[in-house]
Amino acid sequence: MFRKASQAHRYVYDRKTVRQEDVMLKSRRKYIWLLLILLGIGIVSLGRNLGLEWQARKNGTVRGLLTEIPCAPPCWQSFSPGTTVEKSTVIQKLRRIPGIGAVWENEIASAEGVSIMWLWNDNPLLNLFSPSWPGYNNIYLDQDDTLISITLNLDFELTIAELIDKYGIPESIGSVVTGIPQPGSGSISLFYPQHGLICQVEVFPDYRPVLEPNSIVYKVVYQSPGFALDSGFEQPWIGYGELEVLKP
Repeated sequence: MFRKASQAHRYVYDRKTVRQEDVMLKSRRKYIWLLLILLGIGIVSLGRNLGLEWQARKNGTVRGLLTEIPCAPPCWQSFSPGTTVEKSTVIQKLRRIPGIGAVWENEIASAEGVSIMWLWNDNPLLNLFSPSWPGYNNIYLDQDDTLISITLNLDFELTIAELIDKYGIPESIGSVVTGIPQPGSGSISLFYPQHGLICQVEVFPDYRPVLEPNSIVYKVVYQSPGFALDSGFEQPWIGYGELEVLKP
């Protein structure tokens, strides 16, 4: 009798143990499926972000200079000189643009304003296939949150001939500044006040620079249309050819 009771108890115990193990196994499977789903979502999200970043690097975030998409200069990515916008809004919008990497701010005490700066996206995975574009970019706000200027290093290749095809002959040009954007080269500015546009072109060599149709536009500055020029920059367009370097 005792043996039968013991066997019955063991049978109940074994069934209970099997049931518990079955519950644990099912629970473990649920966790595994949940982890796989989350991993899948993460991979899809990463792939989507990489795709957007690659597209931005391939197309160029500043290409609206030519295409006027999503807006025409001096507007860039919905930012326009002369409008009022809060600093926090600028930073949030910039961080949502796929082609943009690190974003930070610099207070400018002497000018009583703030410069919001950023670099183009430098994702190491994308760098394996296409190098990132160099240079610091910034949006300058004054103390009243008025957007004064947008400075952009071009993230696509643009020649001065292509620029002139789009905007025509500049109203005036500046003097050659040597040693920028790199040692051995010089920079000359082209002014288009009617478009709120200043373009900086790299010329070679720095000691005897020559402006050619295929000289590269490497930076643009957007300001409010009709901005005034300093007298030192009111030099007429002289066409292509050798440029004079002002001696100190």
